[in-house]
Amino acid sequence: MSTNRFAFPDAIDRDTVQSVGKVVLATLALIWLLWLISLLPGIGRFIPGTPVTFAAVAGAIATVLVVGLLLYLAPALAGLVRSTVDGPDAIVDDIASIIHLFIVLLAVLVAHRGLAQLIVPLLENPLSLGNAGWTYDIVFLALALPPLAILAARIYVSLDPMSELLANKLTGETAQSTTHGSDTGPSTVESDATTTEYATDNATDVAADDTNMADDNADTTRDARDD
Repeated sequence: MSTNRFAFPDAIDRDTVQSVGKVVLATLALIWLLWLISLLPGIGRFIPGTPVTFAAVAGAIATVLVVGLLLYLAPALAGLVRSTVDGPDAIVDDIASIIHLFIVLLAVLVAHRGLAQLIVPLLENPLSLGNAGWTYDIVFLALALPPLAILAARIYVSLDPMSELLANKLTGETAQSTTHGSDTGPSTVESDATTTEYATDNATDVAADDTNMADDNADTTRDARDD
């Protein structure tokens, strides 16, 4: 496996790509359907006897589905990166882990935002014991901190190998360009030497022609005097 560059294979597993694409399309479709549901007449009214609206219930159902799809997508996308990206094992594993943790963290944040309209109103005055809505944020804060901390640690650990890979790639290209540049020197010298040799040969030939012509003129003059 290459240690100074990334590459993608010519063929990628079709089933893996299809499953990941299906999850992404399903997530986008759910978000679009949730937007359409929010436009329905009367969806913003409260359910009788509760502080919750019909829209909050519909949004909570859609949120649960989206979170489930994101949690399914996280390992699938990380596995796709590991199986398709050709590069140093440590860096490929770091990238896959960063993508995995990011999607998990995103799922927690989506759940916090989508379930708030349903759960927070029920916690604000449960059984007339006081406002306990703050516990909702505390619970999701506790759920979000571990993946965020691990994500930050993964990014920090991957900085050195990624920067080393980038430096090797840039300096390798520079050295290659310098090598190609130096290769043009001998070719130019050889071309100049060939041109000089050709000019010398031409000059020799011209001088020989002039000598022959002078000899012919001398013979002609001598013959004329003899006659």
